[in-house]
Amino acid sequence: MDYTTEAILEGIGMSNNDVLNYIYRKFFPDTCRFVENNSGTSEDARDLFQEAIIVIYRKMKKSPIVLTCNFRTYIYSVCRLLWLKKLENRDDNLDIIKSDVVLDQQVDDVSKSYEQTERYRLYQKHFKLLPPDCQEIMKLYLEKVSAKEIAKKLGFAGEDYVKSRKYKCKQTLITNIKNDNQFTEV
Repeated sequence: MDYTTEAILEGIGMSNNDVLNYIYRKFFPDTCRFVENNSGTSEDARDLFQEAIIVIYRKMKKSPIVLTCNFRTYIYSVCRLLWLKKLENRDDNLDIIKSDVVLDQQVDDVSKSYEQTERYRLYQKHFKLLPPDCQEIMKLYLEKVSAKEIAKKLGFAGEDYVKSRKYKCKQTLITNIKNDNQFTEV
């Protein structure tokens, strides 16, 4: 059974296993060949293809995707762009085969979405390593809860302690993120 581009996008949005299996069967081989021909392995291609599906899914959750090309071109372009970005981050000096696939604004948006996802993963990784009180203080601040209410809720001495602790927690988080090897990549 073949799906239309609209049906594929709808299936991704609903995490429909039949559609996802179809996407892998129909479109993964192109991505695999591209990755293997450009310093990658079939395992790299699998990971990359999965990332591309996730990036498309997240982009769709923010706003509907209206394609000006067929889905094969779109998924290939997304995968190609993500792979080139990964190679660029590796600092490999490779002769990458330039494809004749047109990378339109939609693919650029996907790239930005991917970068945001990677930044968020890095942030989450280090946020989870903070002491529980730091996590709670920072979550409450993000929810726009006042320092006075946070002090009361968490049983701290006062607003000044909460502000001081928030500052120290934030600095620790920033320092840890900047010291992570992934920081320069994202």
